[in-house]
Amino acid sequence: MNTIIYRPPDSGDEYQISGCMWAAANLWELTDGTPESVAEWLQLCHPDELRDRILSREKTLIAIWHGVVVGFIAFKRGNHLSLLFVRKEFSGQGIARELFSYCAHDLETVTVNAAEAAVGFYQKVGFQQSGDRFCKFGIWGMPMTWVHPGAN
Repeated sequence: MNTIIYRPPDSGDEYQISGCMWAAANLWELTDGTPESVAEWLQLCHPDELRDRILSREKTLIAIWHGVVVGFIAFKRGNHLSLLFVRKEFSGQGIARELFSYCAHDLETVTVNAAEAAVGFYQKVGFQQSGDRFCKFGIWGMPMTWVHPGAN
């Protein structure tokens, strides 16, 4: 198998990142199926929204295999992990863990509002539940926090 390349995204990568998000997610698992929740999802993975994230000073990183974006991670407010997606056919290969490790190595803590399907992954990399499950704009989230193993 060829090596996965990890790099910051460039302007123009937003279309492939959007495709990656669609190939990674099950819309009906992430949302409650209401028009409001579907509209929120469509906005999150819209290329214009993703371009804004790429051009921001927040941490973003992509994983590329044979010129195709197979993984994407994006932070907001410094240490809040807002998006982490890996194409379904590449799941279980350590790509999400690598994306997270590259971005979190210099952070003391990271927060995330995990989708139900992702809670197990976040627990494996050291996140712990830090609040009650909630629904915002029809999208479910579980507040979780990661503390860097070397932090006091």
